[in-house]
Amino acid sequence: MLDVNYIIPAPFSPLLDPNIQKVVEESGRTAGKSTTNETVAISKMMAHRDNNIWYCRAEKGDVRPSIFNSFLATANDMGLDRHFKFKLNPMEITCTLSGAKCYFSGINGKTVDDLNATKGFVPQNRKLAMFIMDEANEAKSLQHIRAAETTANKFLMPGSKIIYAYNPPPNLAHWAHSYFGREIENGATRIYSTYRDIWGLLNQATKDLILEMKRDNPRQYQYWYLGQKISLQGLVLYTFKRERNVVELNTMKRKAANGYQPLFIIYGVDSGVVNDATAVSAWGVFPDGNLIKLYTFYLDPKVIGEPIPNTTQVTEIHTWYQRFYNEMASYGIVLPGPYNECWVFDSAVVTQDLMLEFGNRTGFNCKAVENKSIERDIKRLQNGYFRGVFQILDIPANAPSFREIGTFVYDEKNEIPDGQSDHTIDADKYATAHYYYAYLNNFA
Repeated sequence: MLDVNYIIPAPFSPLLDPNIQKVVEESGRTAGKSTTNETVAISKMMAHRDNNIWYCRAEKGDVRPSIFNSFLATANDMGLDRHFKFKLNPMEITCTLSGAKCYFSGINGKTVDDLNATKGFVPQNRKLAMFIMDEANEAKSLQHIRAAETTANKFLMPGSKIIYAYNPPPNLAHWAHSYFGREIENGATRIYSTYRDIWGLLNQATKDLILEMKRDNPRQYQYWYLGQKISLQGLVLYTFKRERNVVELNTMKRKAANGYQPLFIIYGVDSGVVNDATAVSAWGVFPDGNLIKLYTFYLDPKVIGEPIPNTTQVTEIHTWYQRFYNEMASYGIVLPGPYNECWVFDSAVVTQDLMLEFGNRTGFNCKAVENKSIERDIKRLQNGYFRGVFQILDIPANAPSFREIGTFVYDEKNEIPDGQSDHTIDADKYATAHYYYAYLNNFA
């Protein structure tokens, strides 16, 4: 076996203590949790065939774009990627030197009451060195955590680890606060870390973003990077910054003239009910991996003064679609056509009716969004704007999107109150969910 050298930040030393079995990693973002857990897992896999790893997220659809890719990146950073092979069905990574495997799973069932997603899991040789639950707070309930742990316990060896890593949710009533608090009270070892513990390992762009938030939004900084349970009343999409996330029209025209054109268009559709607006967000997928919102549809029945039937909405959306193509062409932006488009609708019944009628009328590729999660979907938008991956073209058609981003807020309980105007934001959730969990998987 190779002699593996690796760095473990000081707060994570309990991961190396064979007398500690259960660990709760409760801290802010960019605190080294995932990378350190993966580093320890890789070193164990290199050491012995029985050191299998079970690496989990809440939703199966989150596994590949997050922990699976992250594990491979960590192996690459350690200079050991040549000693690992992977496959996607079933999703697992094998150490070619020892034969140890890392299995990847989602622990949530199809419904809140379905606790059987992990029931049939059995590792090779019936042995596990680590059970890692990443973003543990995203599980549907504490019962799903218990069900997965019950399965893992059957295969843990002496010195093995159960690891729960999570960022404290902004909603102080979230089950994770009380559940993992009790786990710590009952003997689990708490690991708390921040970006400061891995400062020397961060790139300059990440450091700049952290310092920018510390300066411009200190309360959000306390929550986001220090993992503190504080009130976050304020903008939900606070990470949206005009200088980072807005593309000026002249800039877009110049880039389009140089060949910067969308490869695919994803339309997120949120349908209104009586008093709610119907919104469509048209996101272009570009060659550099960025998503740019090119155009917004917004139809508000309160402005018209009466509910708008689906038949009328279908007509209005299709007319908007044709206008979208014409306006983009005037800017030099060549849209890829219906065969390279997908319309992603809310899974609510009323929106499904609209989807069926729209699909029958147009013949376009339509589907319902899957695995909705308010917290995860909001986090995806926050992260996308924070990283500069999500951008919006600065044209009048996108005015409804800019307005809702600037007025969508948390209340004093860190919750998102009902009744806010967030229809374009919901449409953005559906479109970006399709990009991460369906579109990218087509290139597996």
